[in-house]
Amino acid sequence: MYRSPVCFPVFLDRPEASIYSKDDVMLGIANTLICHIFGLFHPPVVISWTKNNVNVTENIHLSKYLLKIDGSFNIYSTLNFSPEEGDIYSCTVYHKTLENKFETKIWEVYVSLPSVDPAVFCGVGLLLGLLGVASGTFFLIKWNNCN
Repeated sequence: MYRSPVCFPVFLDRPEASIYSKDDVMLGIANTLICHIFGLFHPPVVISWTKNNVNVTENIHLSKYLLKIDGSFNIYSTLNFSPEEGDIYSCTVYHKTLENKFETKIWEVYVSLPSVDPAVFCGVGLLLGLLGVASGTFFLIKWNNCN
């Protein structure tokens, strides 16, 4: 039985990129940044990293090109890092179809602070409850003294 070869597009299309951390960010705790390049029709691409506008060349890993069913390719570049407050990382993708021949995605260290809402609501509720008890006691004593 003869199987015809799968046909893939022969045109070039600009790749897209996204950058994100592998795990939730905690300051000083080792993590991994992932630069995901997708929708790439025809490699190669070149990927570079910066930290605070300084080129990074260590702790970088590059996956193989991954062929998708539509004929496009994905590739991942990862950077092992320990986030510190105020750090800014970037992943730059170089490909012949991009307008300026490159596209840069920026990722800033952002650590969400623990929410104080439950503690505030609890404190306000307790305060209002104590004020209610104090007011009730005051008026009860005042009413008993008047009789």
